[in-house]
Amino acid sequence: MKYTITLQEKHYVELKGHLLSGDSNEHVAFVICGRSLVDGVEERLLSREVVTLADDKLISSEPTQVVWDNQHFIEVLKKAESKNFSVVVVHNHPEGFDCFSEIDDKGEKELFQLTFNRNGYNAIHASLVMLADGNLIGRVWKTDLSNTPISLVRIIGKRIVLNYPDKKTDYETPEVFNRQQLAFGKALVQDLSKLKISVVGAGATGSATALLLTRLGVGELCLIDKDIVEQSNLNRLHGAKISDVGKYKVDVLLQYINEIGIGTKVSVAKDWVSDQECINHLKTSDLIFGCTDDNSGRILLNRFAYFYLTPVIDMGLIITVKEDNSGIQDLQGRISYLFPDSDCLLTKENINTERARADDLRRNNPESYTKLKEEAYVIGEKNPSPAVVTFTTQVASMAVNELLNRIQGYNQDYLDFPHKLFFFHKCGDGSEIFPANKSNNECRICGQSNYWGRGDMQPFLDMSN
Repeated sequence: MKYTITLQEKHYVELKGHLLSGDSNEHVAFVICGRSLVDGVEERLLSREVVTLADDKLISSEPTQVVWDNQHFIEVLKKAESKNFSVVVVHNHPEGFDCFSEIDDKGEKELFQLTFNRNGYNAIHASLVMLADGNLIGRVWKTDLSNTPISLVRIIGKRIVLNYPDKKTDYETPEVFNRQQLAFGKALVQDLSKLKISVVGAGATGSATALLLTRLGVGELCLIDKDIVEQSNLNRLHGAKISDVGKYKVDVLLQYINEIGIGTKVSVAKDWVSDQECINHLKTSDLIFGCTDDNSGRILLNRFAYFYLTPVIDMGLIITVKEDNSGIQDLQGRISYLFPDSDCLLTKENINTERARADDLRRNNPESYTKLKEEAYVIGEKNPSPAVVTFTTQVASMAVNELLNRIQGYNQDYLDFPHKLFFFHKCGDGSEIFPANKSNNECRICGQSNYWGRGDMQPFLDMSN
C-alpha cells in the first residue's frame, strides 16, 4: 500500500507564497483533501482547499517551530468532517532541515490524535514540510497514530511537478536513455521512470502512444481496450502482424513491449473503461492518454480528470474527403490537456453526447439499442472513417510531446494553451489554432470548482447510470 498526494498548482502557489514569506521563521497552513482509495494498492489525497493561518493568529513563529491555537485547526476539521475529507497540515523549514524534526514528531502526534478523536477514524490524514527550495516531503498519519512516508507528491497544473523521497541529482541514467538525457537531462528520465500512465484505447493512436511512452522510459503502463485485432487494423496498428488477427489488441502490445525489454512494466484490462478493474487502474495512474473514439468513454475520462486531479491528454484525428472524392476536405489533429482551470471536452464541444448515449445503450442493452436504431431514435454506426498511419502516428507523437513539455517545459509558450488544433492540409497562418478558455464558463465540470479534487463519492463521478 502506498500513499500519495496531488496538489492543484494554484494550491501549491498559495502554500509557497504563505510559507516561504522570507522572514526565516516557520509558518503553517492546512489543506482540505478529497480521497481516492484502491484497497491494498494506493490511497491518494487530492487538494480541494487551502486554509492559511495568518501571523497574527499564531502564538509563536520561530526558525525551528510554529505554535498556534488549535481552535483554528478545529474550524478546519469542521469543514472537512461533513464529507469525510482528509486534512493535511503543512509547515515550512526555513533553515533547510530536510526531514521531520523531533518537535514535529511530538506536535503532530498530539494534533492528529485530536483529529481522529473529533472527526472519527474513517480517514487518514497527513503532514507536509515545505523546504527552503519549495520541495515537499510528507507522511501519512494512520488511525493507530503510526506514520508512513508519502511516496509521491504531484503538483498538477500547467506544469506537472513530481516530488519523491529518492529524487536525486546524481541519478544514474540507464544506458538506453543516454541520448535522451543529453537533450533533457537526468531529471526527466528519472521522473518518467516514476510514472504510471494508462492508455485508454489500443488502436492506431493508442498503440503508437504506448510504444512511444515505452521508448521514453515510462515506469509503468496500463493498456485498456476490449477490441481484437482485425485485418483492416494492420495498416495503422503498431506492433501487430497478420498472425495477430483475432488476438486482443492489448495482448499484442503487451508482448511487443515486453520484447523491447527496456524496463517498462505493463498491465492490461480487456474491458470498457467504466469497468471497475479499469477504474482502479485509472485511480492509481499519474496521467491518462485518451486514445478512444468512444464518446461515452470520453465523457468518463473528461470528468475523471477534474474529480481525481489526474491529467488526461485526449487526442483525435478527423479526415474528411470532398463529396466528389477529388481530394481532402479536412485533415485535422487535436490535442487536449485536461486539468483544473482548463476547459473540458464538453465545453470545447469535442464530445457528441447523442453518440455517447447510443454507445452506452449499445453496450448495456443491445436489444433496446437495435430496436431504437430501427425506429431512428438513436444514432446508428457510421461507415468506417478514413485512417492513415502517418497522421495517427503524428497525432500520437504530438500528444506524447505534450506530456514531455508539461514535465520539462521546453516550450513555455505552449504551456498556456491546453487545447491545440493542427490542420495538416494547410500551411502558414491557420495551420495551428490554440483555442482560449471560454469566458464566463458555467460548465459544472470545468467552469466551477466543486468537483475538483472530489475523489471517491457515490455515485462514481456523480454520474447516475
